[in-house]
Amino acid sequence: MPLEQILSQLHDNYAKNYQQAHQTLPCMYYDPQWPSPCEIGTPLDEEQIQWQAVSQPKENNLQALAQALECRFPDALDTYYSAFYAGNIIGQIEGHQIELLQAWNQDDYVRLQQNITGHVLMKRKLKQQESVFIGLTEQDDLLLTVMLSTGEVCLEYVGKPPHHVLAPNLEVFLQQVAC
Repeated sequence: MPLEQILSQLHDNYAKNYQQAHQTLPCMYYDPQWPSPCEIGTPLDEEQIQWQAVSQPKENNLQALAQALECRFPDALDTYYSAFYAGNIIGQIEGHQIELLQAWNQDDYVRLQQNITGHVLMKRKLKQQESVFIGLTEQDDLLLTVMLSTGEVCLEYVGKPPHHVLAPNLEVFLQQVAC
């Protein structure tokens, strides 16, 4: 199954489970200065807005960033960050509470690329295998990352090499996430 379809199903499952638990679509903190094409309706209150994943423009991709960093991103990583505007997805895998990062809007997509650049440059400075983060865990310093050389999804502490492989690739990883 193509990654975009797997990601779409993950968004759908997350929204369905969230709606069953909270009687509303997933919500994000509302900021009128930070609108998103995935916002649904008007704010529920002064702090929350419902959202639903929507497709990003087809011209969004990470290839120019990979070229500027003189590296190659796995195609799945490009699809992961360039397919949808959405709020972050909360889930679990292997006993870890996780938050899968998503771009909220085009400005967030640009900011995300800047953060990826900083992460890759930090890995180079530390002389470690390059990775790109895709999410956070319940521990502030424990990241979900994709290894650029293999495409494996791993757990890695900030500034440290990955220490545990969660899945051989993003497709398998996303199918294992429980929302």
